[in-house]
Amino acid sequence: MFVYLVITMKLFSYYQVNRWHREGNLRSVRGSARMQAECSSHHSRRNERGQSKQIVYPMNLKVKDLYYFLLAPTLCYQLNFPRLKHCRHGYIIKRLFEMVFLFHLMLGLIQQWIVPNIHKSMKPITEIESTLLTEYILKLAVPNHFIWLIFFYWYFHSCLNCLAELLRFGDRQFYLDWWNADSVLQFWSRWNVPAHRWLDRHVYRPLLHHGYDKWQARLAVFLLSACFFEYLIAIPLKMFRFWMFIAMLSQIPLSCLLKWLFGGSYGNILMWISLVLGPPLTVLLYFHDYYILHYRKDSTWRLFFF
Repeated sequence: MFVYLVITMKLFSYYQVNRWHREGNLRSVRGSARMQAECSSHHSRRNERGQSKQIVYPMNLKVKDLYYFLLAPTLCYQLNFPRLKHCRHGYIIKRLFEMVFLFHLMLGLIQQWIVPNIHKSMKPITEIESTLLTEYILKLAVPNHFIWLIFFYWYFHSCLNCLAELLRFGDRQFYLDWWNADSVLQFWSRWNVPAHRWLDRHVYRPLLHHGYDKWQARLAVFLLSACFFEYLIAIPLKMFRFWMFIAMLSQIPLSCLLKWLFGGSYGNILMWISLVLGPPLTVLLYFHDYYILHYRKDSTWRLFFF
């Protein structure tokens, strides 16, 4: 599901950027504004190293160029990617070691820490006391957060940097300092830079260009992100519960409410609290729905099935 989603986003960017170039050649006024958005979304283009010549449209329409983009660690297409002169073999070996070690570390934590706590809570939520439910969430919060941090480093630092080094891809800004974010909205714009750039370039800015205001465009971005997350969870589990969808859409009003109540002083603390307590609650909800669907079909929760 993840691979298909990435390929879909890449192909959409490939189509739209080439269309911008084609329309820019025919209609310079419309095209220039879109080309400016392209350049701003990839500011590292000015720091290209080892690239002897610039490719211009339509000379980029080649199978080799398309396959390079499909493999490159980015979701936004451009005609000239920043490239390195050489591939550092020692750097690749280090990243590969991290990938293997961290993957087995996550697997061990899931088997030895997450699964036992999940099995202890194998009851419908309606039959669990509030104190026990709180206890299950807190027991899941610590291992879930450890695994989430390890997964972040494993994917965004080890995997993407290893792939970028193999392809001599120069833009290595896969994440920003999300741990210093002052709000949940700022966190989402920093922890996954490739996805944020794609949403900003192909959803947010086009909506602003067509006359929508910032809040409508931002809501559309979170709506699409919620659909992506629900797609990645619901299809493998073969059930639609929309917990992740609701959690994503609630980010905007929740962020505004917390900012109105507490201001900007406690924004980073509230962001970390939501990261620590939110994911284990979501995991627990999906697990109980999955358990009820497969093992407790006589439960009253069948009223919520689709």
